[in-house]
Amino acid sequence: MKKSIDFDRFITSICIIAIHIYPFSFLSEQIDYVFTRVLFRICVPFFLMITGYYLLPKVINNKDKLKEYSKKILKLYFISSIVYIPINIYNGYFSNLNIITLLKDIFINGTFYHLWYFPALLFGVWLTYYLLKHFPIKITKIIVILSFVIGLFGDSYYGIVKDISLFTSFYHVIFSIFDYTRNGIFYVPIFLIIGYMCKMEENNLSYHKNLLLIFFFFIVMLIEGMILYHFQIPKHTSMYFSLIPLSYFLFKLVVRYHSHIDKKWRSRATIMYIMHPFFLIIVRMVTKNSYFNNSMIIYIAVIFMTYIFILLIEQIESRCKSATRIREK
Repeated sequence: MKKSIDFDRFITSICIIAIHIYPFSFLSEQIDYVFTRVLFRICVPFFLMITGYYLLPKVINNKDKLKEYSKKILKLYFISSIVYIPINIYNGYFSNLNIITLLKDIFINGTFYHLWYFPALLFGVWLTYYLLKHFPIKITKIIVILSFVIGLFGDSYYGIVKDISLFTSFYHVIFSIFDYTRNGIFYVPIFLIIGYMCKMEENNLSYHKNLLLIFFFFIVMLIEGMILYHFQIPKHTSMYFSLIPLSYFLFKLVVRYHSHIDKKWRSRATIMYIMHPFFLIIVRMVTKNSYFNNSMIIYIAVIFMTYIFILLIEQIESRCKSATRIREK
């Protein structure tokens, strides 16, 4: 029996938490950068590739399924935004807020720093759907690759083009609309397409060849990331050239052995992603100016607290279902 891809999703969500906490910074800035700003950048693409793998083949000829999926994501985004309203109030977010900033945050940047994923996912899924509906797959691939390259030079490679007048004007327009090029236009579609391709194609690579390619592109991305870091080129660090082949070969291997669906772990991964900043704030308040104010300790504590919260939610749901069944008898 194949292992659960949703368990892989849960492990990936734990790695994403590291990106927000810098857990290896107690060792050195460079070591932490290797993990959180380079290697763990495969995590969000992994989420997106799962969506491309399972969702896109179903919705290409059934737009209603895409609408149903969009409603679920919108509901999740709405609930998540409500959860973080008290923290936004505490941080003074609403003090000098204007309507333009509010609309940009709701529809583009996210209502809290990690919630950018939901509007980006929604926009990216619909954009990719329309590309696949109106263009051959080869043309769609070219479009999403070009889009990613545009995003790349507004992200990890921004330092190369920022002083060139033609590019300065171009990216000035982009950044007047988006905070980052890591969004539903420049970032999301290519990983959805990779997931879709992995579903449509047969994996003819042997296990060892697949593993060798993954290892090779991990090393390439590590070298790429450290060169960019050394020359202080990145504006942000979400996008690398080598991230594309690495994502492709890694996901091909994962779905070959881990394609079993387990909704329990899927739900846990989602809650872990949504709720970890809430517990991060609590942990930082408790550990501030104490012996335990260590990045790795904070990281472990956030994971532990969030997982306890997940188990508590599951217990409440289980008891509610049991009570419902009893009433129906």
